[in-house]
Amino acid sequence: MDLIGPPNQEDCCNSGCNPCIFDVYEEKLRKIKLGQHNLKMLKNCISDTSYSTFRVITKLKHTENSFLIIFEYSGQSQSDDLNLYFEPGQHFLMKSSLKSTSESFTRAYTPLLSDNLGRLQFRILVKLYEGGMMSKIINKLNIGSETLWRGPYGDFKISYDFRDVLMIAQGTGIAPIYSVIIKMVNDENFEGFIKLFYCCNEIFLHDEIYELKKYWNFDYEVFLGGSKKGFCKYNEIVHENRLGETQIGEFLKNKSENVQVLICGGENFSGCIKNYLKSVQDKNIFVF
Repeated sequence: MDLIGPPNQEDCCNSGCNPCIFDVYEEKLRKIKLGQHNLKMLKNCISDTSYSTFRVITKLKHTENSFLIIFEYSGQSQSDDLNLYFEPGQHFLMKSSLKSTSESFTRAYTPLLSDNLGRLQFRILVKLYEGGMMSKIINKLNIGSETLWRGPYGDFKISYDFRDVLMIAQGTGIAPIYSVIIKMVNDENFEGFIKLFYCCNEIFLHDEIYELKKYWNFDYEVFLGGSKKGFCKYNEIVHENRLGETQIGEFLKNKSENVQVLICGGENFSGCIKNYLKSVQDKNIFVF
């Protein structure tokens, strides 16, 4: 991928994307001048400064209102040294149209770590919202449909310096959290413990999360907030009530100061959790 050439003017959809493709380009130029640019991105089939084409190869119904979709790079270059790079917890931006129009917009989706994908493929969890503009587009995607993506974005870096890691996710916010968990429990450098509090109306990635129970250093609890859309698997803790300060406080009170907290959910949810945490632990908190 060309990291030096500027984005085309039509690559900007003028919808207030965060990050804007031109802001990313300027920041990348700055890092190149400082010698901080990661050269492996030269072989990445997705770029954070231009759009790449990916076609749908699998679209599976996941829950009543969600899909698991696998995309594969279908750009002009298919060289053997081309790969798809992203760090756990990072996200891509999908553009609403293959054409350059004033009505184009983007939405962020987190690629899920998976061992059974091809080197130029990624998988995402998508929840459909009634009346959602991108939901209408996603719903119409078929096998072979072409889509435009750019990325990856996000500055989270996994650290193995913590004895305990508390992860709090809401709804589809489980996607980046799940990928981070996968990376950590499979890394022999990580000797700590992970606790997941998952808040949802329906349990996304239920089978995948349950499979993680085989790791000695991972445990989780699900909080359905009064919903009946979940069910308990063997030896699984599922609460019908919402996650409250009591459960978080109980977890933290017996821990040392060497605790990291990761949060991913809606803006109000993440803000409330972060505000409470600051009253009991004012550092080592990261919000996706």
